Amino acid sequence: MRKIILLLLSIGIVSTYAQDVNLLKGQVLSAEQQMPIKGAYIEIKHRGIKTLTDENGRFSISGIIRLDTLIISHIGYQSWQQVVTRFSPMLVKMEREETQLEEVTVRTGYQTLPKERATGSFTQIGNEKLNEQVGTNVFERLKHISNGVTYFPNRISTLAGDPLIIRGISTLTMSIQKPLIVLDNFEYQGDLNNINPNDIENITFLKDAAAGSIWGAKAANGVIIITSKKGKFSQKTKIELNTNITITDKPDLFYYKNISSSDLIDVEKYLFSQGYRLSDTLSPLHLPFSPVYELLIKQQNGQLSAAEATAQINALRNHDVRNDFLKHFYQKSVNQQYALNVRGGSENISWLLSAGFDKNLSNLDAQYNRANFRIDNSYRVTKNFEVTTAVYYTESRSSSGRPGYGDIRTVNTLLPAYSRFTDNNGNPIPLYNSYRQGYIDTLGGGKLLDWRYFPLEDYKHTHGKTKLNDINTSIGLNYRLFNWLSADVKYRYEKQLVESTTLYGEASYLTRDLINSFSQIDPASGQVKYIVPQGSIYDQNYSSIYAQNLRGQLNFNHQWKVHGITAIAGAEISESIRESNTYRTYGYNPDILTYVNVDYATSYPQYIFGSSFIHNPTAFGKTNTRFVSVYSNAAYNLMNKYTLSASMRRDASNLFGVNVKDKWKPLWSVGFSWDIAKEKFYNLTAIPDLKFRITYGKQGNIDPSKVGKTTFSYVGTNIYTSTPLSQIRNFENPELTWEQVDMLNAGMDFSLLNKKVYGSIEFYHKKITDLYGPSFIDVTTGLGVSTIIKNVGKMRGNGLDISLTTVNINRRFKWITDFIFNSYKDKVIKYYNDTDFKASQLVEMGIGLEGRPAFSLNVYKWAGLDPANGDPQGYEGGQLSKNWNSIIGDGSTKDDIKYIGSRLPTIFGSVGNTFTWKNVSLTARITYKFKYYFLRESINYYALASTLSGHSDYAFRWQKPGDELTTNIPSFIYPVNSARDAFYSRSETLVESGDHIRLQYINLSYELPKNKFIKLPFNNLSFYCVVNNLGIIWRKNKYGIDPDYISVPPPKSYSLGIRLSF
Repeated sequence: MRKIILLLLSIGIVSTYAQDVNLLKGQVLSAEQQMPIKGAYIEIKHRGIKTLTDENGRFSISGIIRLDTLIISHIGYQSWQQVVTRFSPMLVKMEREETQLEEVTVRTGYQTLPKERATGSFTQIGNEKLNEQVGTNVFERLKHISNGVTYFPNRISTLAGDPLIIRGISTLTMSIQKPLIVLDNFEYQGDLNNINPNDIENITFLKDAAAGSIWGAKAANGVIIITSKKGKFSQKTKIELNTNITITDKPDLFYYKNISSSDLIDVEKYLFSQGYRLSDTLSPLHLPFSPVYELLIKQQNGQLSAAEATAQINALRNHDVRNDFLKHFYQKSVNQQYALNVRGGSENISWLLSAGFDKNLSNLDAQYNRANFRIDNSYRVTKNFEVTTAVYYTESRSSSGRPGYGDIRTVNTLLPAYSRFTDNNGNPIPLYNSYRQGYIDTLGGGKLLDWRYFPLEDYKHTHGKTKLNDINTSIGLNYRLFNWLSADVKYRYEKQLVESTTLYGEASYLTRDLINSFSQIDPASGQVKYIVPQGSIYDQNYSSIYAQNLRGQLNFNHQWKVHGITAIAGAEISESIRESNTYRTYGYNPDILTYVNVDYATSYPQYIFGSSFIHNPTAFGKTNTRFVSVYSNAAYNLMNKYTLSASMRRDASNLFGVNVKDKWKPLWSVGFSWDIAKEKFYNLTAIPDLKFRITYGKQGNIDPSKVGKTTFSYVGTNIYTSTPLSQIRNFENPELTWEQVDMLNAGMDFSLLNKKVYGSIEFYHKKITDLYGPSFIDVTTGLGVSTIIKNVGKMRGNGLDISLTTVNINRRFKWITDFIFNSYKDKVIKYYNDTDFKASQLVEMGIGLEGRPAFSLNVYKWAGLDPANGDPQGYEGGQLSKNWNSIIGDGSTKDDIKYIGSRLPTIFGSVGNTFTWKNVSLTARITYKFKYYFLRESINYYALASTLSGHSDYAFRWQKPGDELTTNIPSFIYPVNSARDAFYSRSETLVESGDHIRLQYINLSYELPKNKFIKLPFNNLSFYCVVNNLGIIWRKNKYGIDPDYISVPPPKSYSLGIRLSF
C-alpha cells in the first residue's frame, strides 16, 4: 500500500511540473526607435538556459517555468529582467544605457574634451574604420579614409612612404612636410613602422590652430594623435584575437613604357655606324660594351661574319629582360599578421596586455618580422590618487632579398632591354658590368679571383640584415585636489636601437672586384699580394634615438548652474638625442669573427689603371634637440550652447637664433562655437542638429637641421696631414626662426532628416610666414656656395572640407554612404629674392614664383617641331628659338615659361558605401583626385645613347617632313644634345592632367550568427576578405599613366582574416 501511495504522489508532482514548463516567445525592440535588436542575450536566471534574438529581434526559449526570472541584455542597453507569471508572447522595449549617451570625446595629447565643447577642427578614425583595410603600417590605411588628409604623390616626394598632408602644405621644405605624430600623449620619435595597427583604439587629426596650437612649433603640418587600446575599471576580462594573411601580386613591370629591344638594337647599330664610343676600345679602363656593341665590334674586327653577327643580334630582338626579372627574381609577396589583446579591470585596477606578430615576405624574397608587446595599467591608489604605467616594446628583424628591376646595371649604362640572365639551357650567364669580357677573361693569367658578375648568383652571397629594438615607457601620476581640480605629472622615455649590417661574402662581386682592383702580382715570382685582404667585407651601421619628456599639468573642470569651465596649464621639457655610426671591416671571417686591418692613408696602384685609396665609409654623427615649453588651454561653456576657447604655448629650443624673442615667440589660438539647435527659437525639425564653430590661431614649423649659428660637420681625415676634414653645414644666421602659420577656420556640424544625414562643412584660410628657402648671396664671399637657407617668403592657402554620411536604407538590408570632399589651393604671396630666380630655376624647382602655388608646374612654352628636321622649338626672349642651351640657361625669361597649375591635387576625397544584409557586410571605397598636373615621361636621346635607357615614344618620333602634323616627339639626331632633351622633357607638350578616380579597396565580412551557435565559447566571430589597390577606373590622360606613381603602381593585394572575441 505504501508503494502505491508514493507512486501516485510522484505522478502528481511530475504532472504538475509538466504543466508549468512552457515555451516562451517574444520580441525585443529599442525603446527610442522601435527597431528590432539583434543578438540580445536571453537568459533564465540561475538555470543556465539561454539564447539570442534573431535579426528581427525575436526569440523563443523553452524549459521556463512559472516564477522564473527572465534576463535580457545587450551592449549599449540597460539590462531588463522580469519574473515570468504568464506565457503569452511578450514585447520587450530596451532603453539605452546612460553611459552610451555620453558625449563623444576628442583627444589632443594633453587633454580629453567632449566633442560638443570643442571649437577646433578634428577628424576621428575609429578602430572599425581602420580595420576596413589590412596591413603592417597603419599610416597606409589613413590615406583614403580621413577628411582633409591626402598624401604626396610619388612623383614629387623625395620622402619615404608618401607622407600624409593635412590641409595642404605649410612649408616649401620637403624634408619637414610630415605631420607631428603623437602616441599616447607624447611625440613619437621612433620608426612609424613600429606601431601595431591592432593596438590602436582611434586616431584623431588636429587640423586647425585651436586643435593643434597646443603643440606649438611642431604643429604647422597638422598633428596625428594615436590613442592605444586600454583596459577599464570594473570591466570583465575581454580577449580579442585577429589574424590575417595577405597575398600581393607581382608588380607589373610592363607598366614602364620602355623602348622595345628591337628599336634599341637599331639605335645601337646606328650609333656604332657613327663611331659612337668606339674610341673606348682603346681606353686603358677597358669599360664594358653592350652585347650588341660587342658583336658589332667582333664583326668589324673580322671575328664574326656579317651573317653570324646579324643572326646573333636578331636573336635578341624579341627578348625583354623584364620577363627574366619576373621569372627569376619576383614572386607574390605573403604577409601574415597575428594580434592578441587581453584587457579588463577591477574596482581599483585596469589593465591591458597585448602582443602582435607580423611575418612579411616581399615579392623580392626580403623578410620583415615584427613583434610588439604592450602592457598598460592604471591603479587607483586612493580615491583621489591614480597611477598609470605603460610599456610598449617593439622588436623587428629584416633581411635582404633579390635585386629588383633597375637594381642591376653596368658601370656606365643601365641594363639593356634585351639582356639575358640564362643561356638557352637555363644556365646562369655573366653580365660584364665593369670591364670588357675579352679583357678580364685573360687578365692576371688565372691568378686573380673570377671577375665576372652573375646576376642570378651574386645576391646569394650578399646578406643585409637590420635589427630594431624600440622601448617606449611612460608613467603618469594624477592627484585630485578637489572635485574640480587635479594635478598631473607624466614622464616618457623612449629608446630605439637599430643595427644594420651587410655582409659581402668573398664570393660576392663587390668583394671580388675590390680585392682584384688592388691586387699586385709579382712579375718574377707570380705571387699575388692582396692589398685588400681576402675574405668578406662587413659593413655595420648603428643608430639610436634616446628621447625623454617630463610634463607637469594642472587640470580644471567645474560646472555650476549653466556655466562650465575646462582648463589646463602646464610646462614640459624634452630632449631627443640621435646618433649614427658607420664602420667597414675588410678580410672578415664570419665563422671565427676575425678581420684584417687595412691602410686607408696610402694610395695604391690599381691593377687595371691609375691609383686609389681603399674606400673607408666610416662616419659618426650626433644631434641633440632640446625644447622647453609652457602652455595653457581653457574653454568656457554657457548653457551647453555657447563655448569660448583659448590656448597659448611658448617654446624655446636650442635650434633657433641667438635672439631671445626668436626662442620664446608665443603661439596661440582662440575659438567660439554656438549650438543653435538648442535655442528656444530654433524650430527647424528637418535639421535637428546645427552647430557653428570659428577659430583663429598661430602654429609653428621647425627644421631640426637648421640652426642660427655656423656649424661644421667633420667628414673624415685628411690622408696627407692626418688632420680632421670638415665642411660647413649651416652659416651664421642669428635671425633664423621657425616658420609660422596663421589659420582661420569656420565650420558647421549638422544632421538632417531625423539624423539620416549628418556631417560637417569647414572652410579654412591660412597664412604662412618666415618660410625657409634658398637665398642668394655674393659668391665672392668665399663661402663656396651661392645660396644659403633663410626665412625668405610668405604664402597663403584656402580650403574646404566636407564630410557627409547618409543612412540610405536602414532595414534588414542596410546601406550607408560616407562622402569626403576636400578642396585646397595655395600660392606664394612673397618671395623676397624672387627676381634672382632664373626662368630655368622656376621650371626645375617649381617654387618661388609669386602668385603661383607653392608646388607649381612651370614648363617651357612649346612652339612645335621644326618641319625641316623635327627639332623641338621654344621661345627665347619671346622669339622662336632652337638655342636650347640658352633657353634652359640664362637666355629665357619668365615670359618664356608657362604656368600650368598645381602639382598637388586641389580637389580630392573619397566615397565609401557599406551594404549590410543579415550577417554579411560589404564596403567599397572609391578615391578621387582632380585639378593637378604632371609631366609624363618621354624619350631622352642623350640618356638613350649614354645609358641605353629609352622610352617607347621612340617609335613615334619625327622621321620625315610632315610627321610634325601627327607627333610632337622630336627626331633622333647624332651627335645627341643634352640641352635639346632637357628642353623637350620640361616643355608643355608633355603636360598631362592628373585627374583620376580609383577603386581603392573592397572589404567583405561575415559575422557568425551567435543565436545559431550559442554553445560556442565566444562573443563574436567574423571572417573578412579585403582586396586592395584595385586600380584606376577612370583617368583623364590617354596614355594609361597612373598620375601618382612615377614607378610601378602598387599591385593588387588579397587578404583573408578572422576576428574573434571572448
